[in-house]
Amino acid sequence: MDREKRVANYFLLAFGLISIALMSLPLTGKVQAFRAYAAYLYDPLPYYGFQGLQRIRQLPPDVVRLITADAYSRELEAELKQTALLRAEAEGLRRENERLAASLSLSTSAPKALRWARVIEREPQNWHRALMIDAGAEDGLEVGSPVLAAEDGRLAVAGRIVETSRRTSKVLLLSDELSAVAAYFPEGQWEGLVQGQGSVRLKMNYLPVEAQVRIGDKVATSPTSATFPPDILIGMVSKVFERDPFLAFQVVEVSPAVHPGRLKEVLILRRKRKEAP
Repeated sequence: MDREKRVANYFLLAFGLISIALMSLPLTGKVQAFRAYAAYLYDPLPYYGFQGLQRIRQLPPDVVRLITADAYSRELEAELKQTALLRAEAEGLRRENERLAASLSLSTSAPKALRWARVIEREPQNWHRALMIDAGAEDGLEVGSPVLAAEDGRLAVAGRIVETSRRTSKVLLLSDELSAVAAYFPEGQWEGLVQGQGSVRLKMNYLPVEAQVRIGDKVATSPTSATFPPDILIGMVSKVFERDPFLAFQVVEVSPAVHPGRLKEVLILRRKRKEAP
């Protein structure tokens, strides 16, 4: 055991002497380049700025180009991160502007107060049927309050409030089978009832047989709706079903203006509270 320790100590001593001898020898260009690049990889900060330029001037040209290229790449990466942050901020401002524009277009004609709320929860098994928002009874929301959503600067029907707690509410989406809203075609004035089907597509029933409906026609809330203000966009006709001779009306399929699966925030129309005398 002692013999093994002595041999190990001899080896350590020999390596130490060799290292000292090598360090005392004049450094070649390759050794200098290796040391400089190793130092840069370990800590690149001293090679930035004016002092960094002075430091790398004494190095071989290949090493200077390598370090300069890497430093430039790091700067570009930092700028890309900053650009991504600015892009995200710009997108947030764009959405805020879209919301304000949509609110202004409605506030001039709606006798109700407006309240924006964020979607905070969805049930996977009811993805196209209901969602939870972060506003409730304390914010003046009531069961039956109409819920809208903004899409490309315009408002569209999203659903209605069916449950409220102090700070949250449940929204039954228009795409749910239990949802329905009186609707009409602003151009042709034909009126019917838009109902959910539990999927993305909606169905408009009770259209007069003589109604001339084409794919792409706009569908909006009817002035006869007891829940929603008139002329709020619902969607576009995506399919006209063949007329059933056993029905006294015709049916069309409607593609909603706002996809129920993409809702992130909604606008609730609540009754204005009476001001105290």
